[in-house]
Amino acid sequence: MLNRRHFVATATSALALARTGSAFAQANGTGRVCAGFPPGSSADTLSRLLAQKLSTAGTPFIVENRTGAGGRLAVENIKNSPADGQSILVTPDVMMVLYPHVFKALTYDPMKDFRPVTTLATVPLALAVGPKVPDSVKTLTDFGQWCKANPQSASFGTSGAGSSLHFTGVMFARASNFEFAHVPYRGANLAAQDTAGGQIASCVGVLTDVLQLALAGKLRLLGVSSPARSRFAPNVPTFREAGFKELESITWFGMYVPAQTPDARVNALHAATVEAFRQPEVAETLGKSAFEPMTMPMPQFAELMRSDTARWAAIVKQVGYTATE
Repeated sequence: MLNRRHFVATATSALALARTGSAFAQANGTGRVCAGFPPGSSADTLSRLLAQKLSTAGTPFIVENRTGAGGRLAVENIKNSPADGQSILVTPDVMMVLYPHVFKALTYDPMKDFRPVTTLATVPLALAVGPKVPDSVKTLTDFGQWCKANPQSASFGTSGAGSSLHFTGVMFARASNFEFAHVPYRGANLAAQDTAGGQIASCVGVLTDVLQLALAGKLRLLGVSSPARSRFAPNVPTFREAGFKELESITWFGMYVPAQTPDARVNALHAATVEAFRQPEVAETLGKSAFEPMTMPMPQFAELMRSDTARWAAIVKQVGYTATE
C-alpha cells in the first residue's frame, strides 16, 4: 500500500538529466518500451513519455504496443527479451502483484523474471456511466439501485478479467447486492469509449482513461478509488465517501527489465528515469492525464511489490475469483 514516504519530490533541472545521460548512453542501437495496452491507454501514455525522456538522455527508444491477454503478452515478451537494458516493460501494478493470484498457469514470475527499476506514476480508479444510464442516476448508490431494477443492462467494461478494475466492479456489485455483467476489452480506454457510445452501461478504469470523456460530457464519474478526492476531478466523491470503503485503492505503474540485466545498466536506467520524472514539465505533462509522478529506490520498489502482492492475496480469497484460462 502506498504512503507518503514513497513519494519523491518532482523538482530538478534539465541539466541534471543531461549529466545522468552521460552514464546512461552506453548502449548501442534503439531500445524499446513495451506496453501491454493500445495507443491512447494509460500504459501507452506513460511509455511514450518514458521513451522520449530516455531518448533525450542518450539512447533512442521507441514504444511497442503488445496488446492482449489483459497485458500479459507484453510482460511475457520482455521476460524473454535480451537482458541488455534495451527492452523495458511499463505496466500497471496488477500484472505483477494481482495476476499471480488469479491465473493458475501464469508464464512469468514477477519476482524472479524481472528487475524492478522504479515506479513511474500513480492514478486512482474511477467508475463511470454513460448515456445508457439515465441522468437521474447521480451516485454510486443510485447506480446500484438502477442495476437492480435493470438487470439486462447492468454491465461494466474493463481492460480484462482478473484485473483490479474487474475486482472493483465485482466488489461494488457484491456490496450493492446485484448481478453485474463484466465485459473485458483490450484496454480500459476502449471500454470507456463504448460506455460513452451507449454500448455498455458503465466502465471501471484508471482516471486517465475516463477523464477526458467525462470533461467532454460523454461520461459521468460516480466515484474514484483514492483515499482523498483527486485534484483532477475535485467534484467526484471517493468510493469511501460514497459508502464503499472496501473499494479504496491506488494504481501504480512500474518500469521493469529482464532479471539478468547487468547492475550497471539497471542503475543507469534508474538514474535517468528518476531525473527525468523529477522535472516540472514532466509533472505538468503527467497531470494532463491525471497522473501523479512517483519514483522510488529499487529496494523500496521491490518491497512495495511484496506488500501489495500480500494485500491482493487476501482480496482474491475474499472474492473467490479464479481465471479460467
